[in-house]
Amino acid sequence: MSFLNQADPEALNVEPQSLSERVYNYLKEQILSGAIEGGERIPEERVGRLFGISRTPIREAIKRLEEYGLVRVKPRSYAEVVSLDDRSAVQITQVRAQLEELAVRLFVECAAEEDFAALEQLVRQCDAALSAGAIAETFMQDSLLHLELSRRCCNPHLHDVLQRLDARVQLARLQVHLPPAILAQFVAQHHTLMDAMRARDAERAAAVMRSHILDQLQHLKR
Repeated sequence: MSFLNQADPEALNVEPQSLSERVYNYLKEQILSGAIEGGERIPEERVGRLFGISRTPIREAIKRLEEYGLVRVKPRSYAEVVSLDDRSAVQITQVRAQLEELAVRLFVECAAEEDFAALEQLVRQCDAALSAGAIAETFMQDSLLHLELSRRCCNPHLHDVLQRLDARVQLARLQVHLPPAILAQFVAQHHTLMDAMRARDAERAAAVMRSHILDQLQHLKR
């Protein structure tokens, strides 16, 4: 499994209290980057050798990944990455598009300057991750941006639904193969979305969001 050769050297010298957190972040990055694919086992022994640690912090990290929804633990056996088929990826994306279009419309109605500033900071962080070639980090920053928008749309129930759907959104995203140039186009749409929301143009902003999400289905893996 080649992903185990991609360790951050600093990960080998971590403080004891941060071991579980570091393993969690490392495994999550590997899953979201596609380095560990759906249906693939998490090799606890190899991860333990990589980090020079016992299985306890690894299992703590895996439990968090299971709670988030990226990993499925087989009773008295092993943990594997959850996988989605194309049909499920399409269905989840369709639901997400409807919910996020509503979030945009509500945000435009109630957003204050501090709300726009917070989202623009996340847009810049997503741009920076993409420029650095950090694909998994780009996806995570994109997710944070979308969740922050829903958090600030003045409907906490909508935010709660999207937050619980986030792991499925991430898994659906793994079914989509976006070449770097296409990924850059989708990330650039964040700026178009921000411009429309700042103009309080709910219809245009909703259309941008809908296209931003649904157009990615054209790139489902075959």
